Amino acid sequence: MPPVASVREQAAKELAGYYAMVENIDQNVGRIVDCLNEAGLMDHTHIIFFSDHGDMHGSHGQFRKTTPYQEAVQVPFLISGEKRGAHAAGRNTDYSALRLPDRARPVYPDSAYLQCVVPTHHHDSVNKAWRGIVTCSSYKYVCFENTDWLLFDLNEDPCELVNLAHNDKYLPLRKQLREELQRWIEKTNDTFSLPEL
Repeated sequence: MPPVASVREQAAKELAGYYAMVENIDQNVGRIVDCLNEAGLMDHTHIIFFSDHGDMHGSHGQFRKTTPYQEAVQVPFLISGEKRGAHAAGRNTDYSALRLPDRARPVYPDSAYLQCVVPTHHHDSVNKAWRGIVTCSSYKYVCFENTDWLLFDLNEDPCELVNLAHNDKYLPLRKQLREELQRWIEKTNDTFSLPEL
């Protein structure tokens, strides 16, 4: 979080409410677990907890969502039940192989597609459409339309403090990541225009 008084004051107020909500969720999930244990159902139940986005809470001077920074795009995803015999499966995608080492694992993409299609115009956030990717090797590349914006090596720089997008030392990497992002755009029938290299 930058050492800017207005950002720190807003973050302190909002974090108090955020932590209260986390405590509330924790207590209520605890109530569900207690009921499952009392009913003897816990050994036959998966509890899956996830969210749709994070919140900046003043990091990088921004608040809310709609940014590609880790605070906003990294979300909680927890699955209980290491002893369970049943497979956890989504409607169309089965991720249970990630928990089962003795099973042949399916092929997953080498990157995840990030996008803000229609800006929500939250104050203190990003008000332009953008597209990006995060790779399995922990690179993040993000563009505004026709303009490079962000490039981070999340292994070396997990707090995203050093933007490499405009450093020509990383031009070959930027080109490689741009090509991967272009594949996602084509695969999803997106019409977003990437910058030329």
